[in-house]
Amino acid sequence: MPYEIKKVFASLPQVERGVSKIIGGDPKGNNFLYTNGKCVILRNIDNPALADIYTEHAHQVVVAKYAPSGFYIASGDVSGKLRIWDTTQKEHLLKYEYQPFAGKIKDIAWTEDSKRIAAVGEGREKFGAVFLWDSGSSVGEITGHNKVINSVDIKQSRPYRLVTGSDDNCAAFFEGPPFKFKFTIGDHSRFVNCVRFSPDGNRFATASADGQIHIYDGKTGEKVCALGGGKAHDGGIYAISWSPDSTHLLSASGDKTSKIWDVNVNSVVNTFTMGSSVLDQQLGCLWQKDHLLSISLSGYINYLDKNNPSKPLRVIKGHSKSIQCLTVHKNGGKSYIYSGSHDGHINILWLPELASGRPLAGELGASSLTVPGASQRQQPPAQPWPLPLYTCCWPGPSHEQSCGVSGSKGLGTP
Repeated sequence: MPYEIKKVFASLPQVERGVSKIIGGDPKGNNFLYTNGKCVILRNIDNPALADIYTEHAHQVVVAKYAPSGFYIASGDVSGKLRIWDTTQKEHLLKYEYQPFAGKIKDIAWTEDSKRIAAVGEGREKFGAVFLWDSGSSVGEITGHNKVINSVDIKQSRPYRLVTGSDDNCAAFFEGPPFKFKFTIGDHSRFVNCVRFSPDGNRFATASADGQIHIYDGKTGEKVCALGGGKAHDGGIYAISWSPDSTHLLSASGDKTSKIWDVNVNSVVNTFTMGSSVLDQQLGCLWQKDHLLSISLSGYINYLDKNNPSKPLRVIKGHSKSIQCLTVHKNGGKSYIYSGSHDGHINILWLPELASGRPLAGELGASSLTVPGASQRQQPPAQPWPLPLYTCCWPGPSHEQSCGVSGSKGLGTP
């Protein structure tokens, strides 16, 4: 009897302090995607419990982006391999594979006709390439930088424009195709972490570790303004995302806040303060339809609420490191999955529905106990286990955790 996947319990994004985390959006507005290890995770944006995983990369995947057609995804890994694969079938068949340069691919961008791809990163002889998606033939050169390129984007209307952001504190502006370097933008004083064109192509924004966001004309590259008049955030800015109508911008910063900006009047509309811990630093963001998402250093995915900036609509929790132990417990006719990961986190998942995670009992020694699943509004069962929960870790003592209710027999030793 063949085995069949019934449900996927997706991991959180793999994050690193001080490094931007890219969340890709589905052009149809249904899904979002991110990477963890050698996997690309696709999740339904309305119900993130619905997930799919692409696992064909041989090395750690850094970035994945949908083609504007929605039929393919391009994903790049630390070895410099870029794979283009199908989204319409469960098998996710490989269409093409390229190695645009030797080194980590950090960002990818498509032209609006889904025929050209730009990839940038940590190459040895060059830091970027732009080529035809079906042949790999070059359609220009990515030049003008002398350090790692962190971000790239392409104007989604003709005439095409391309912009890059680099560790050399500069952005670069290109015209094409074939794409040719036009000039360098040197308004930032630290690393440029993210560059993004507005959906209508009229403007593009650059965000930097200096806490500034600059807005430019999408066709000429001329500077329009600096959001906030100077510093947009008190900390470095790792990601920005435009609203679908191109009038507002969402930013994510190391100062533990995300902000919505009205670009036309150069003012802050909302400030989302995510917490006071280092793990509350914001490393990524996505604005898709009515959904505003941000990624914390903890790996948690936050659904931001424009009407109540002080509290997210939901927070998706789970594992971001390898799972070391797993057990299933049944109680009252319901099943519960207990899992422990390499970073000391214990998750409890109750079936059949999983909602976005919510804390169940706070800190557990060096670990934390969380309940991931489909909606934060869904409450965990009042008494999910009849006995105390015992855990063992190395190095360190064993712990007993009752969580304010009776607990289950332990997960065993990692």
